[in-house]
Amino acid sequence: MSALDSVTAGPRPAAFRRLAPLIGRETLRLARHPVLWLIPAVVVVTTSVETASDGRTAGYWYGTVFTAIAFFSPLFVLFAANLAASSARRSRAEEMLHVTPTTDTRRTWAMSLGVALPLAGAGAVGAGAMALIDSVSDIPTEDLLTAGELAQLPFVLAGAGLLGVLAARWLPFAGGALITFVAATLGGVVVFRRFDAGVWWMWWTTETTFEGRSPVPGEPWLHVAYLAGLCACATVAAVYRDRTQWTRLVLVGAPVVAATLALGWLQLP
Repeated sequence: MSALDSVTAGPRPAAFRRLAPLIGRETLRLARHPVLWLIPAVVVVTTSVETASDGRTAGYWYGTVFTAIAFFSPLFVLFAANLAASSARRSRAEEMLHVTPTTDTRRTWAMSLGVALPLAGAGAVGAGAMALIDSVSDIPTEDLLTAGELAQLPFVLAGAGLLGVLAARWLPFAGGALITFVAATLGGVVVFRRFDAGVWWMWWTTETTFEGRSPVPGEPWLHVAYLAGLCACATVAAVYRDRTQWTRLVLVGAPVVAATLALGWLQLP
């Protein structure tokens, strides 16, 4: 293996097998976090008190599933993932982790995968539920999402979780997740409001009918790749956070960032 290969290589299949127990532990840590369980509570309460103008039709539930995944869940997921990722620091157990045979880089890989994989799976289940609703009932054309827009949902949830992990790594203090959320939201407002039909949630989805907005710029399948690039950027930045890993951060991160920016640029009007 060349020197460059040893620097840029990520975890290989054998390494993934060794990581599996750690990934499972991080998944359970996230799944047990009480903040995550606020999502179904909010959805239930919202749908209970909301008055649906046309009744709770298939179209209503189709839109509810989308709104829950694309708009409610990322907020809670970001904070839940951040709190789960920073639990060792908050409990002052980091010194004990340093004497274990597992490196900080490997723990962060496990943390990132343990957060991203189940969240992406949950997003895929939501997209499948929307497709199932569409298959058994006719959804109005103006409300119907394309396959490319549905395919964005797993990356929306996974990206929110990875952003929480990233904040835990780079902003290791109380309020770091809140700063990250505010910065991301304001960034969307500032950047995308400058484009015709631009809306703040274009960071996340190219869905066009929410709040009766006119179509936003963006090609759905390109946006899927763009979201995957954002997830990769967050993972690389989190994994190679340590000063000893900054060479890898540059060598791996620079092309990933460049590719992600190119995918975003191709969608702008």
